[in-house]
Amino acid sequence: MSDCSDLIGMPYRLGANGSDGHIDCIHLCYTALERMGIEAPPFKQSWYEASKWDVCRDLMRWGLRVEKAEYDGDILLLPQQSWAFAVTWQTGILYVNRRMEKIQWSSVHLFTTYHCFRTKGN
Repeated sequence: MSDCSDLIGMPYRLGANGSDGHIDCIHLCYTALERMGIEAPPFKQSWYEASKWDVCRDLMRWGLRVEKAEYDGDILLLPQQSWAFAVTWQTGILYVNRRMEKIQWSSVHLFTTYHCFRTKGN
């Protein structure tokens, strides 16, 4: 079983990949997927400036659009200031809490609006 608990509380910084103790939402998903042994979608630097719909199209090439997050490794696009990546883990969601500027884990049931994608391998 994968362990992502050390990601909780990690400080957020846009563009950070975790190597300096900070991480952003995209790299949070990539780190969690790697630990879960799930192949991540091809990374695109352009996602930082892309619309939610452009990112959704890219994620559809990697996985399937599903109605709700149910499995570890499901990728979510959350409606935050614009949009943000998140990932399911241990029946909850790892995401960037923008107010606290840290990675948080919350029950999946607390999230009602999101776009969700699941790898075609699951």
